[in-house]
Order: sequence, then C-alpha cells, then structure tokens
Amino acid sequence: MCGDGDTVSIKKKAHRKHKLALELLLSTVFSLLVGVLAANGVSGLAYDYLNRKLTREGYYERRVEESLQSLQKFIDQNQVTEDNVELLYVWVQKQRDVYAVFYKDVDSLFNSYQTDDRDTWYQDVSYYDVELADGTPIKAELECYMGMKYYYGVDAASIVIGISCFVVLLLLLIHRKIRYINRLENELKILGSGNMDYPITIQGNDELTSLALGIEAMKNEIQERQRLKAEAEKANTELVTAMSHDLRTPLTSLIGYLELLNLHRYDDESQLENYLKHCREKAFQMKKMSDRLFEYFLVYGKEEQPYQFRSVACINLLEDLCNSQFFEWQEAGGCLDCRVEELKGSVKIDTEYMQRVTDNLMSNLKKYGDINYPLTIQAFERQDMLHILLTNMVREQKNVVESTEIGLKTCKKIVGNCGGQFDWKQEGEEFIVSMELPLQPTE
Repeated sequence: MCGDGDTVSIKKKAHRKHKLALELLLSTVFSLLVGVLAANGVSGLAYDYLNRKLTREGYYERRVEESLQSLQKFIDQNQVTEDNVELLYVWVQKQRDVYAVFYKDVDSLFNSYQTDDRDTWYQDVSYYDVELADGTPIKAELECYMGMKYYYGVDAASIVIGISCFVVLLLLLIHRKIRYINRLENELKILGSGNMDYPITIQGNDELTSLALGIEAMKNEIQERQRLKAEAEKANTELVTAMSHDLRTPLTSLIGYLELLNLHRYDDESQLENYLKHCREKAFQMKKMSDRLFEYFLVYGKEEQPYQFRSVACINLLEDLCNSQFFEWQEAGGCLDCRVEELKGSVKIDTEYMQRVTDNLMSNLKKYGDINYPLTIQAFERQDMLHILLTNMVREQKNVVESTEIGLKTCKKIVGNCGGQFDWKQEGEEFIVSMELPLQPTE
C-alpha cells in the first residue's frame, strides 16, 4: 500500500514538473499565431482600401501623363539623342515610384517571338511614344507604383499591431500565473515578518503549486519547531520553579539538623536518633526530586541507555501488574480490581523501562489516588494491540499544587518508544490511564 502511494506521488510530481512549461509554450504559440493573423488581416484590408482609392477617378492615368511630361522635359533639357540615350537611366533613378523600359523598335522586338498569343501580350503592355532630341522615336513602357509611402506605412502598422496583439494576448493568458507568483511573493514577505500563521495559497497543479506546497511544508516545520521549543522552555521554567521550591524546604531542614548534630545539641540518644531519622527522610526526599530531574531529561533529552527489547507474554505482564507491581498500593490499604480477559499474545518491551512506567504510575497514585476506592486494571486484546486501562478516583486535596505531569510524559515517551500509545484523562473525579502495546505476530 505504501509503495503504491509513493508511485502515485512520483507520477504526479513528474506530470507537474513540465506542466507550467507546456502551458507557457502553448500560450506563446497561440499568441504568436493570433499576432500573425492580425497583422495579415490589417495589411490585407489596408491594401484593398489603398488600391481602390488610388485607382479611382483616373489617378493612374494622370500619374502616367505626368511621368511622360517629366520624361520629355528631361530629354529636351539634356538633349538626349540616340548617341547618349543612356542618360535616360539618370531620369529613371530619380523616379521613386515609376518602373520604365525603353525600346527603339517594339514591333521588330515582338516579331522575334514565335508565339500564337503574341498580339494579346503586346496589347496588354502599355507603351508610350517618346521622341528624342534628334527626332528619333522610341517606345517607353511605364508602370507607376502609386502611394508607395502609404504601403510602407501599412506594412509598419501591421507589424506593430501584430506584435501588440502577441504581447497583450500572451500577458492575458499568463496573467493568472503572474498574479499567483505575486501573491506567493507577498505571502513570503508576511511569513518573513514573523506571522507564521498566515496561510499559503495552494492552487493549480504545476511547478508553482509544488513551490507553494514546499513553502507550506517549510512553514509547518518551522511552526512545529517553534512549538516544541516553546514547550521545552515552558517545561524548563516549570521544572526550575518546582525544583527550586521543592528542594529549598528539605535542604534547609537537612542543613538545620546537620548543624544541630555537628554542635551536639541533643539531649539524649533518642533525640539523636530522631535527628538522624529526619536527615534520612530529607535525603530520600531530595533523591526523589533528583529522580524527577532524570525523568525530565528522559522526556526532553536523549535516553540514558538504548532499549533492550525482549518478548514478554501478555498474561505474564498482567499477572506481574496485578500481583507485584502495585504491592505498595495494597500495603497502604488499597485494593486491586483486576479484570483481565483471555490473553494469548505477547509484546516486545524493555522490562527496565516498563518498570519506570509502573513506578511513575505508582508515584501518581500515592499523590493523587483515593485509597478508599479500588484501583481497577482492565486488559484485553483487540486489533493486534494489547489494551490496558487503569482507573481510580482522585483524592480531594486542600492545598492543590499544579502538576507538571513530567512522570506521565515520561510514561508516554517510553511506551511510544516501544511502539505503543499512552494517554491519560480525568472525567469528573475519575482518573483514567490507557496504554496500548502492539502484539507480536504469531508464527
């Protein structure tokens, strides 16, 4: 199942990897195609308009007549004869929109082509009579290209319109992506300012989506680290406060008793033994506090030693709990109510660390449990897990001291390292501890 999920995730990432590039490529090609069509459409319409305008009302004939007059004037002024007929090339060069070819004997020229449509071709070409300065007649073929500057302007305008259409359409097509990039940039600035609770916008299914998901994962990781840091700092503060308060009282008493012993301020052996007894009690009280300090480092630091797991039958574990682990509870006058179903499986645990779990539970029972009510222990196997429930009533206390729950957190971490779950809750006056351990697979 896990492998299939990973394969699907890889395929999605591979598909997403080139999706943005494909979208940009298609948008560019489409915009370019529209720009070319727009340029051709504008130039075609403008050419048709110019052709209609320039050819109506005899404009072409007038332009030809003006060209012939200019040609004849040039011939007369420059005395162009048959001997220097090449001067006509100078006139042609000065004409920007006139194409001219000169013939001395057009009839003999066309007589050299042996073709049936010779007469039709001759009639389609416009030839005009021109007389040189020495009286020699020649033929001039003139083609006037009217309004060339307008056509050049149309070409330039069509190119500008095509490029404008390409750019505008491309920007419209990728506007959503650009807007999404700008939004991610603004959200990054907000995160950079310290507001880590600001949500990252996730949309689409391309490389930008992968980027947004990466930012979101990074933000969540930073938030989790900040939460753990705040929790550790709070635990540090609570520990320092609790330890400084709890240590000061027994340490002051211990120093006082030691000073009395050092100065031999006791009346008899009985008072001496009483002072020694108090010193011993205060020393053990400080030892318990040092044990709490160890538990704190077990929760928020590294384990003192690696776990040594071994397989233990579930029935043996429960018999140990019911018959010996809570012996102190029974010695104090409490009773056990063990409700154990048939247990056939086994669990893999570290017995030394599980002993610490029992010790912590016993310590909590001594502090907060009500000995007038039985300690109920339930055990059963469900869904490949061993379930253990401990239930007792909370004793009413006059001076309530807020617990740091370090012992319970130690239990939670130890059971978690054994692959199980540990939870606790209080419902009214009833306190319930639940523990789950995975069953070993049967051979």
